[in-house]
Amino acid sequence: MCYSLKPSHPEQAIRGHEERVSNGGHHRSSLFAALLLILLGVIFLLDRADPMLGLGHLIRLYWPILIILWGVAKLIDHISDRSAGQPRSTILSGGEAALLVLLALVLGTFVFRDWIRDHYADIDIEVPPFSQRYSESVALLPQTLSPGARVEIATKRGNITVHVSDGNALVVSATKSAPGPNESTVQTHLKDVDVRIEPHGNGVHIHPANLESAGGWASVDLDVQVPKTATLAINSSHGDVRVSGIAGNVDAHADNGDVEIHDSGGDVSAELQKGDAHIANVGGNLRVNGRGDDLEIADVSGDVTIDGAFLGSTSVRNVAKTTRYTSPWSDVTIIHLTGRMELDSSDVAISDVAGDARIVTHNKDIDVENVGGRLDVTDSHSDVKVGYATPPGSDINITNDSGDVDLTLPARSSFELSAVSRSGEVESDFQGPSLKPVDDSDSEHLNGKFGGPGPKITINTSYGTIHLGKSH
Repeated sequence: MCYSLKPSHPEQAIRGHEERVSNGGHHRSSLFAALLLILLGVIFLLDRADPMLGLGHLIRLYWPILIILWGVAKLIDHISDRSAGQPRSTILSGGEAALLVLLALVLGTFVFRDWIRDHYADIDIEVPPFSQRYSESVALLPQTLSPGARVEIATKRGNITVHVSDGNALVVSATKSAPGPNESTVQTHLKDVDVRIEPHGNGVHIHPANLESAGGWASVDLDVQVPKTATLAINSSHGDVRVSGIAGNVDAHADNGDVEIHDSGGDVSAELQKGDAHIANVGGNLRVNGRGDDLEIADVSGDVTIDGAFLGSTSVRNVAKTTRYTSPWSDVTIIHLTGRMELDSSDVAISDVAGDARIVTHNKDIDVENVGGRLDVTDSHSDVKVGYATPPGSDINITNDSGDVDLTLPARSSFELSAVSRSGEVESDFQGPSLKPVDDSDSEHLNGKFGGPGPKITINTSYGTIHLGKSH
């Protein structure tokens, strides 16, 4: 017995094809694309209405809502397809994928903008719709401080500038600013922000108040005039610190900003986390610690202590007492620096030291000139160059590993020498019967005396050449 699966009439075949097209050939559009568009519009609307809302922080916390929306939309699509007798829709269509990429770019831009605002307060990054930053200035009533009063100044976001006033007057002015779509909106946010001068100990504490009412991106720059004899304690979380002309002690702290201090009569302490420091004309001791980029220090009457990881260049000039530089890569101590000390990622250069100098580092070329006292150098995997314009009067000790050592002395110098290069060579422009070279299987030696009584020079290196040069 045979059965045929073909319709008995052509009209039935046409109707069946139309039913199949009607039932399964077309899918209803997914809800997910519509939800993505709605979410994109809500994000731009919120940023337009309140630029200080902190959308980047909210996005970092609540981005899994996208997954929830996707799941809900696909569940609704599945139920609708089953009730209509249609095949199951795809997990993610091409159009939905394009919208997801666009949304990810927008969300990432907001997150990046807020991260920049947190870490670099002086940079404003906006995304469409564009916002501008508006500001307003306020001046506080002047006050009178007692001589030597302590003035504490702090702001969470903003620059702090301090300079000398006339007599014993305390004069404070502030500039409040915030981003927004228009000036009236910003003024609404800033109306509750004020700057206060509060008694504290034997002085005052100056700081913005109610800053949180203006959102996370408002800032307050402070310009403060204080008596010359005041002592200062300054703290700026996001912003630069500038101080000039203060006779008392200065303690400055900047988490994300530069520090600039000039013409201070007392001790100065500066702590950084990011940024540069420029400090000059300090009447007392100077201490710089923390982390940062470039350091520039000049004309200090006391000691200089630098302790931290500063990744840029460090320049120190004219320090009357002891200079101590300590970092993860170098340890330098100098007594009475009359010239300069320069350090960066690959070099250490020191010139004109009245007293002793001690340098311990690695992977940095060392160049030293004219040390009046004892010189101790320890290095590795780099070259050491030492020169004197006048005959040395104190001992010289140089230890290097896997690098050359070049020592240049005036022709009239007198010294006692012990130079050893393991797996290398020893060369000398100084010749005399008391200088005796020794060449064994794995090292070269040059020992002995030259001229009359003089300092002891000890040089040791490996896999490098020692050259004792003569200048005229």
